[in-house]
Amino acid sequence: MESVWKMDKRNQISIAIISFIVIVGAIATPLMIRDHVDIFDDFINSPIIPPHIPDEGLLNLYYTSDFTEENATIVPLEVSSASVNEKGTIERIWIIITDITLLGKKAGNSQFFTSDDEFDLLDAYNETQLLKSGNITAAEYAGIQLHFNSTIMIQTDIDIYYFEIQGNNVISLPFNMFYQVNNQVDLDILGDTINDVLLDFKLEILWQNSTARIMTKAYVM
Repeated sequence: MESVWKMDKRNQISIAIISFIVIVGAIATPLMIRDHVDIFDDFINSPIIPPHIPDEGLLNLYYTSDFTEENATIVPLEVSSASVNEKGTIERIWIIITDITLLGKKAGNSQFFTSDDEFDLLDAYNETQLLKSGNITAAEYAGIQLHFNSTIMIQTDIDIYYFEIQGNNVISLPFNMFYQVNNQVDLDILGDTINDVLLDFKLEILWQNSTARIMTKAYVM
């Protein structure tokens, strides 16, 4: 009787050991067949940990323009030059911006663009055109600063004329200087967001002394 009890006891122990091995094997098998790198990648890319967002936002810089002639009696798109006594139609008004910098309100300034970028003011005559688009450090900005080349080139169907900008060719503009929209007067660029700024150019051409005046406004949209 005692030998039967011992056999039953050994059988119970054997069954328990075999069951433990089977259970441990069932748990360990799916962990062993997956590489630890894959498990770590799944953890990093899980919804629990959000992906890293760069600390910069996208800025779209648009421009619109208008131009007039001093004491002109002809239609705006026609010009006359006392030097050549000819009349022609303006086809292009080329202006060169060498630097665009956002003026930081609390942090430092952020240089948005630097190069000799030539663009045509007539492209945005009575409409809006995209001037530049790019990434900007996330911060709050109070205005924008433009550096112009002091020479404007005007192309007509007769010839090309060069005009010199009167006054300073460095212009610092607070946002929404006139006609505030929703009382927003600063540009607040957040990371992973899109922001729009509109530059409004008004050009006055003085044909008699080959000079030009530029008035510019900047709006946050």
